[in-house]
Amino acid sequence: MRKLIFSLTILLCVVIFSACQSRAISRWTGAALQLELPDDFDRPISFASGRKGEKDLFYWSKDGRMIVKTYTDWGLLESHIVFVNK
Repeated sequence: MRKLIFSLTILLCVVIFSACQSRAISRWTGAALQLELPDDFDRPISFASGRKGEKDLFYWSKDGRMIVKTYTDWGLLESHIVFVNK
């Protein structure tokens, strides 16, 4: 029973540390936080991490649109904002 609990604890820690997109994990491990750039990324405009657990990448897309990609700590409920000129 102890081996099972130990194994599950180790597995849970691995899942948490590998899935989390937070700088807190980076601070603990010393490894750089790596966020994947969107497929349509051309060049950055700005990057902000002001809200708790969210990071915003404001960028120019390859087709000339301005887009904000919001990253969350767990990669869930991430969003995009696309600016349009009417």
